[in-house]
Amino acid sequence: MTRIEPTPRELVKGMIASYEKYVGKDLRSLDDCLAHTQNLWVGTVDNDPVCAWGLVPPTLLSDEAYLWMILLEGAEDHTFVLVRQSQIQMAAMLDIYPVIRGHCEIDNASAQRWLRWLGAEFGYPDDRLIPFVIKRNG
Repeated sequence: MTRIEPTPRELVKGMIASYEKYVGKDLRSLDDCLAHTQNLWVGTVDNDPVCAWGLVPPTLLSDEAYLWMILLEGAEDHTFVLVRQSQIQMAAMLDIYPVIRGHCEIDNASAQRWLRWLGAEFGYPDDRLIPFVIKRNG
């Protein structure tokens, strides 16, 4: 069974730390993101985590947030279900923050495809990253 649901910070931190091979030296910056993340979700397949993401607002009163995401082993095997579940969660996120921004590695085609399915529009690349924005319709 595939699910995406809100998850407590402590559980996400432990989950990501156990998958250090995916985040490598970026584990410290991910810890910083977690410290400022207001909303966290984890996607699981048969109770095994395959992705996690969170929203970091610049201020408590902001109507925008920064999206970070990590895909783990197994996510690619369940793309269709995870994308559909992600679209449902993105609609809920856009109810909280009407504008969601982020950056994606320029050479990560699967992440860019995933973000496009979620409604992302991409800007111009800056070094190794490409900015994106997802806006609530209406």
